[in-house]
Amino acid sequence: MREYRFDVVRVVCMTYLVTYVHLYGYIYPHEQTTIYVQASIAMAHASLGLFTFVSGYLLGKKYCFGQQGNVDLWTFYKKRILRIFPLFVVSSILLWLIDFNNADATLNGLLCISPFVDPKPMTLYYIPVILWCYLITPLISRHGLRWRVIGSLLFFTILLVARFLFPSIDNRFVFNVFFYFVGVISASCFDWKFKIPYGVTIKTLVVVAVSLLVAVSIYYSLFKQTSYQMLVGAAGVFAILFLCEGIAKLLFDNRNHQQNSLILFACRLINIVSYASMTCYMFHRFFFWGAERIWNPSDTTVKWLYMIAIVYPVIVALSYVIQKLYDTLAKR
Repeated sequence: MREYRFDVVRVVCMTYLVTYVHLYGYIYPHEQTTIYVQASIAMAHASLGLFTFVSGYLLGKKYCFGQQGNVDLWTFYKKRILRIFPLFVVSSILLWLIDFNNADATLNGLLCISPFVDPKPMTLYYIPVILWCYLITPLISRHGLRWRVIGSLLFFTILLVARFLFPSIDNRFVFNVFFYFVGVISASCFDWKFKIPYGVTIKTLVVVAVSLLVAVSIYYSLFKQTSYQMLVGAAGVFAILFLCEGIAKLLFDNRNHQQNSLILFACRLINIVSYASMTCYMFHRFFFWGAERIWNPSDTTVKWLYMIAIVYPVIVALSYVIQKLYDTLAKR
């Protein structure tokens, strides 16, 4: 049965990253220290952490390796690598060609050593992170909760020691690996479904959002530090998951009980954007670059409207087409 709540997760997280966190730098290139930017960085960590958690959860639920496993290593690695790596190569080259990432950062990313050494590619740093998570999946996603817990703890302890010894290891890598392990472990014993009415969900999230803004206002100086941003991001992982569960219940449960054209359209749109989400994440910087060369209004409000109302839908549509064509080619 399809997990529609995770489609909502992909749409919410990717849209937030593309249309606010990354787009902010194109609109206000010299205002990167405001309180809103510091808070948005924490939520960016939360969004990517939730992406990683969902990947770990779904793969931990689907695949089981070892003596009682249901898949062989070659099949798993081939599917994971073909799903992401060729598009990652194309995206990396494009971002190098437009001088978004330099040659050293691009090469480190393509070699998947960027989580461990500098320089690291901007934006695309996340792809080597998730590929490393895929690499160790067969070692932890095995039959039995005990094995998953012990294996994850062992690998994460090694990673923490390595991070202490080698400062070049990316804190974001440690953060995302942690949530990947949480996803894989919990897949065998917990479904992460919040059986709470939608109204309660919304009210709770309003309280959480207000509390977060107050906390950011009080501890603004702390939010300049990566550790505090990631701490808030860790809480944000589950807050966003909580929100997406409520949205999925509102839309997809109602879709099954009434033929509301608006709800049906929203459900279809979520499915499309979810399908295109990874490609959109990898290529949006290149599309933003192209959009600025077509038209780059000086008025910030006009530019926001241009990028969000016109450019972003085009990016999603193109990403959907790219993903569809690539999947067709990969199957052949």
